[in-house]
Amino acid sequence: MRFDTATLARLRRDLMRRGATLATLLAEVLAGKRPPQLVQLLNQKPGKRPEEVLRLALDQLESQRKLLDQGDDRYGRCDTCGADLGMAALGEMPWADRCAVHAAS
Repeated sequence: MRFDTATLARLRRDLMRRGATLATLLAEVLAGKRPPQLVQLLNQKPGKRPEEVLRLALDQLESQRKLLDQGDDRYGRCDTCGADLGMAALGEMPWADRCAVHAAS
């Protein structure tokens, strides 16, 4: 196992916290509001509607949560090249699914 129990619990907690934040933002967008936190997300995905950006982010997060919960070795590795993302990157963004090289593509 790549992660100890305490690390797994912290990563899962951080994933769930991020999921709750994204779900709240999506609810606000669907209610016709435009929360300030949305600006940063929209800048990352130009040309998409706010609800599309949020749903994509939730899907990505859910995919990573499932890998983590299943103990799948793909969690914490780049989806493109398989490189280990490292604890520093996962500590900042436990939902990350690509290394720095492939994140821009």
